[in-house]
Amino acid sequence: MHPTNDDIAMADSGRFGILRRRYLGLLDISVLLLSLLVFFVFLLMLNRILFPAGAQLGDLAAMSGSGQQADDQRGEKSLAGDAIDGFSAFIAELGDVNRDVKIRPADSVAWADAEIGAPVNNRDAVQTFANSRARIDFTTNNNLRMGQNSLVIFSSSVADPFLQRRDPAVVVMEGQLDGSVNSDYGTFAVALPAGLAVLSADESGNAADFKLSVNPDGSSTIALYAGQAGVEIGGKHYQLGANSALTVAEDGRTTGVKRLPNRPSVRLPGRDAVARFRDMPPRVKFEWGPVVGAQKYRLELARDRNFEKILVDENLNDTSFTHGNLSAGEYFWRVSARNGWIQGPGTRPGRLRIVRDAEPPQLELEPIQQTVAGRYELRGRTSPDAKVYVRGEPVEISSGGTFSHLFSAAPGAQAIVVEAIDTVGNVMSNSQIFYARNNLSGSD
Repeated sequence: MHPTNDDIAMADSGRFGILRRRYLGLLDISVLLLSLLVFFVFLLMLNRILFPAGAQLGDLAAMSGSGQQADDQRGEKSLAGDAIDGFSAFIAELGDVNRDVKIRPADSVAWADAEIGAPVNNRDAVQTFANSRARIDFTTNNNLRMGQNSLVIFSSSVADPFLQRRDPAVVVMEGQLDGSVNSDYGTFAVALPAGLAVLSADESGNAADFKLSVNPDGSSTIALYAGQAGVEIGGKHYQLGANSALTVAEDGRTTGVKRLPNRPSVRLPGRDAVARFRDMPPRVKFEWGPVVGAQKYRLELARDRNFEKILVDENLNDTSFTHGNLSAGEYFWRVSARNGWIQGPGTRPGRLRIVRDAEPPQLELEPIQQTVAGRYELRGRTSPDAKVYVRGEPVEISSGGTFSHLFSAAPGAQAIVVEAIDTVGNVMSNSQIFYARNNLSGSD
């Protein structure tokens, strides 16, 4: 028996229904997956808004001591300057903040913008980004300065007198940290990636002046300019005195304590130099003498004497650097020599003033006097740094700015034009008109 046309139509309709149901099922699944994807993207955007960029919380927890119970007691801000024996709960404040700096309190999961005067308590984290810096004040005349792209956790506990264990007061995860620790604080510890450094004033009372950096290759370097420090690396103890440094590889290897490079000698500009300009900013050359054994030189240029508002921070192979885009204002600069990752002491900060000068130099002329028949003398005064031209001829100027010019003149009325041009191109002109008599008469 052969199927009829009605049977074939019913079979085709059944197959179409099955395909339609499968298509609708796949469409439902696609819509569901697309909805989940949109929801996931929304969650990512919400997370970025609620939790600003900063170091990963897991990294912070690992560096600040995994398994350590959180300190639920938030200490009150206190900068009384009392001596602190061992490593008590860290209490400080942000003394200065420059540009993009974040802080993450210990009882928070979110990073927030750091503000001057904000308290820094136990297990708080502070992070700086490119061209950013922060200063943390923790007792009288004791402070820490964080360089750009740095991350530091302030975590400490009371020393255990039975186990002879002292937990670190500062954990440096990346970047650069320098500071000063005097006898008011006692001892202060900084955790390196591969060990622990304990700093203190020396027997003469000189504060521990130090710089610590976690280097791009994973090593860490501590340079001590004054005071003393003991460093524990893999069960080995290293003692640092003034003008010494230690670099420790990521695996704990070290080549031992090294002496710091010497301080460079400054050549240009002078300690209190002034650079003037009229229209375009001047090209200022910074130059210093070479240091034996130095591989590089670090030049810092800042708006303030404490070098917290840094404008230039360059590691250079040469002993000079030229800047041609400094606006009017006051600047401070210093340079230090580097040997590997070890940075020596910096030069005493030099002050540089950039002055926009649109005022022409002074120019005063005395009446022209006849000296002998047919010879005349012009006297005057101008700015000591100016150049003077009489009738287009250069005239020598004394250190006080006075000048004189002898010349001959034909009989009759004469106009003597004098020009003074200062170092930035400002011009002042003046003229004298006098009557030269016939020289044959032998009289005025």
